[in-house]
Amino acid sequence: QFENSGGDNFFLDVHYGKSKEEVEKFLRDKAAYEKDLAEATNACDQEKYEAGMRKEGVASGELHKDGRVVFKSDRGIKPGVTHVMFNKALNPIGGPEGAIRLHVGFNKFAQGFELELIMDRIKGAPFDAENDWFGVDVQIPPTAYTVDMVVSDESKDNWDNNDGYDYRLLVEGSNASNEEWDARIQERIVYLSKMREQAEAAAKIAWKTRLKKREAAHKEATLVTRRQSAHIITCEPPYPKAGDLVKISYHPTNTNLGLATDVYITGGFNRWTLETAEVPATMMTRPTATADFVEFEMVIPTDAWMMDFVFSDGVGPGSTYDNHFGRDYHFPVEDSTTEKPPLHVCHIAVEMAPIAKVGGLGDVVTALARAIQDEGNLVEVILPKYQFFNASPMLGNMEFEVEFEALGTRIVVTKHVVEAITVFFVEPGNGMFNCDSVYGRNDDGVRFDFFCNAALEFLLQTNRQPDILHCHDWSTATVAASYWQNYHHNGLWKPKVVFTIHNMNYGQMKIGEACHHAQLTTTVSPSYAGEVSGHAAVRDNLHKFHGVRNGIDSEIWDPGTDQFLPMNYTAENHLDGKRRAREEIQQRFGLTWGSDQPMVAVVSRLTGQKGLDLIKHSIHHSLKRGAQFVLLGSAPDPKVQGDFQAMANAIGGPNAAFAFAFDEPLSHLVYAAADFVLVPSMFEPCGLTQMISMRYGAVPVVRATGGLRDTIFDVDTEKDRAAWEVDGSSDWRVSGDATNGFSFEGTDTGGLEYALDRGLDTYYNDPAWFRQFQERIMRQDWSWNRPALDYIELYYSAIRG
Repeated sequence: QFENSGGDNFFLDVHYGKSKEEVEKFLRDKAAYEKDLAEATNACDQEKYEAGMRKEGVASGELHKDGRVVFKSDRGIKPGVTHVMFNKALNPIGGPEGAIRLHVGFNKFAQGFELELIMDRIKGAPFDAENDWFGVDVQIPPTAYTVDMVVSDESKDNWDNNDGYDYRLLVEGSNASNEEWDARIQERIVYLSKMREQAEAAAKIAWKTRLKKREAAHKEATLVTRRQSAHIITCEPPYPKAGDLVKISYHPTNTNLGLATDVYITGGFNRWTLETAEVPATMMTRPTATADFVEFEMVIPTDAWMMDFVFSDGVGPGSTYDNHFGRDYHFPVEDSTTEKPPLHVCHIAVEMAPIAKVGGLGDVVTALARAIQDEGNLVEVILPKYQFFNASPMLGNMEFEVEFEALGTRIVVTKHVVEAITVFFVEPGNGMFNCDSVYGRNDDGVRFDFFCNAALEFLLQTNRQPDILHCHDWSTATVAASYWQNYHHNGLWKPKVVFTIHNMNYGQMKIGEACHHAQLTTTVSPSYAGEVSGHAAVRDNLHKFHGVRNGIDSEIWDPGTDQFLPMNYTAENHLDGKRRAREEIQQRFGLTWGSDQPMVAVVSRLTGQKGLDLIKHSIHHSLKRGAQFVLLGSAPDPKVQGDFQAMANAIGGPNAAFAFAFDEPLSHLVYAAADFVLVPSMFEPCGLTQMISMRYGAVPVVRATGGLRDTIFDVDTEKDRAAWEVDGSSDWRVSGDATNGFSFEGTDTGGLEYALDRGLDTYYNDPAWFRQFQERIMRQDWSWNRPALDYIELYYSAIRG
C-alpha cells in the first residue's frame, strides 16, 4: 500500500544554510582546486625529475653570444634577489632610447613567464660599440635550477628569444627542501587558476565575437531572403511592430496572377493560428490606373508576432492562388505582447556527426538541427545505439531515459547532449546494433526498419508530440509510412512528416514510399531537385518536392579558430595563414618547401560519382602548368585504389602528394593550404567541399551540376546569377561582383582544362586580384543561416498542409 499524493508525491524543503547556487559554486570551486592540485603536483614532480635534462647545455655564470657577454649578474645567479644584466649592444630591440622588458621563467619555463620586469640602463657601466648594459633585480625562488629569459620592447611588439633557444643561465647552489617544493606547488596552483580564469575570459570574449558575427550573418541572410521577394511583395514599414498601420504592396505581374484583373488578399497572423484577427479575402487597390502593383492597408494586432498572406484572382472555387509554392508569404512582427511558440522538431536518423559520421548525411543532421535550434526551437535527434558508442569519449555518462517492451524485445533509451543537441539512443535487447559500423551488414535494411519503428514507439511511450518528424534518406524512410499506418491513430497524433533525400542512388523503393507518405519531401539543392524530378520515386509527388541547399557548420569550419591549423587566419590576414598551412603540407609530404607555386587540391571519396577520370587528368594537367597537387581521399573499390596508388608511385614527389585516407584533421589543413579545390563530380546532390573550400580561401573549380551549380558562380559568365543568389540583387554593378569560382559543363577533359586554366592564369598573371578574390569568397556566407529559414518555412507549411 502506497500513498503518493494522487501521483504528485510529497515534498519537503530542506535548508542547509546555503542556497542551491552557493552550494553548486562551492562544489565547482572544490573540483577545480582538486584538479589544479593534482596537475600542479605532477608538474612539480616532473620539474624535479627532469632537472638534469633541463640543465643540459645551459651556461653558468654568464651567457655569451656573437663573441660578447649578453647576460650576467653582479654576484652570480643564486636563489634570492639577483641583479641580472643584459647587454643590448648591436641589438635593435627597443630602439636607441626605448625601454627593455625582461620576461623571466624558471626550470625551462615550467610555468611560463613568471616575472615581467622593466630593465633600466645601468649608470656608469661601459658604453661603446660592444657594451650597452641594462639591469633589473630578479627574485629567484629556491626551487629554481635555471633562469630562463627573453626580452622585448616595452610595447611587446618586437622580441628577442635568442633565435628560438631563449637566454638561460644555471642557478648556483639550488637545493630546495620539500617544504619549498610544496610552496612551489601552491604557486603553480595559483598559476593554473589564473590561466583558467584568463582562458574563460578569452572564451567569453571569443563567444561574444562569434555571436555578434553570427547575428550579423543571420540578419544578412534574412535581408537577402527579403530582397529576393521584393519584386513580388513588400511591407511598409519594412520592420513592422505590433499595433502598426502597415501597407502591403503586391506585384501580380511577377507571379502566376499576372493576367488577373482583380487581386484579392487573404491574411492571418501567427502562422494562421490567431483566429480572432483574420483578414478575409479582400480586393486590393491600385494606387493609379496604370500601376502594375496593388496595395492593402491594415493594423497589426498587438498580440501578433507574424503576418501571413496568400493572394488570388477571385474568391471561392475556381480561383487561382499564389501561396508562394505552398509556403505562403510572411512578415515577422516586432514587440508583440505574446511570444512566438517554438517548433518541436525530432530528427530520426542513422548518422550524426561527429559521433556516427559516414558521409555528408551525418554533417547535415547535426548542422541543420543546430541551425533550427538557434532560431529558438526545440530540436532533438533519435539514433540507434551502436556498439561503438560505448568507446566514444564524447558519450560518457549517458542518462537513462526510459525502458519498455515493444516490437518483440526490450528497448532501453538513453540520452546525451551532442553538439548542444539532445540526442536519444535506442538500444534494443535483440542486439541489432551490436556492431562496430553504421553500414556494411547484409541486414542493414531490416535493422534500420526496426529502428524506425522503435523510434516512433519511443515517442509514443513517452507521450512526446513533436510538431515535425524529420527523416533522412532510405535508412529512415520507413518512418513516413509507419507513422501514418501504425502510430498516428494510436496516440502519436500531432507530428507531420518531412523527408529529405540526400542521395537518390540508394534505396529508391523506400524513397518513393516515403515521398508518398510525407507531407513534404526535400532534397539537398534546388538544381539536384530539378535533375531528379523525373525519377519514378518522386515524379508523382512533385507538388510537395522542394530543393533546399545544405550549408556548412561555420563554427566547425572556421580558419579563425581551427585547432588543426598551424596559424589561425581570417579574410584580413589569409595570405599569411594560408602560406603557413601550405608550408606545413609541403613539409609533411616532402613537397618543395617554401615554393610559391599554386597548390591545387582534391578532397574526396574516390568513387565514380566524383569524376575519377577528371581527377586523374587534373593531376597531370596541374603539374604541367607548374602547380603543386595534393590528393586526400580513399577508394572503397580496391581496383580504383590500386590505380591511384600506381599514379602516386609514378609521379609522387616534390610537386605531387597523395594521402589515401579519411582524415578529417588533415582535410582542414589541406583546405587552408590550397589555392584551388577541384570538384569535378559527375553528379553532386549538394556537396560540402566547395563551400568549405571558400571558407578557407581556396577557390573552387567545379563541374556545374546539382549543388555545385547552386553554390559556385563562374567568374567570367555568371555575375548576374551570383548577385541574385548571394546578395539578393538584380544588378551586380550595384551590389558588387559576387562570383566565387570557375566552372565547366561537360564531362570531357577539355572543359576541365578550360576552367582550371582560367583559375591558374589569374594566379600567375594577376596575383593581387587573386588574393582579393580569395578574401571575397571567404566573406560569403555558406552556413545554415539561409537554409534554416527555408526549412522553418517548410516545417510550417507541412503543419498547415
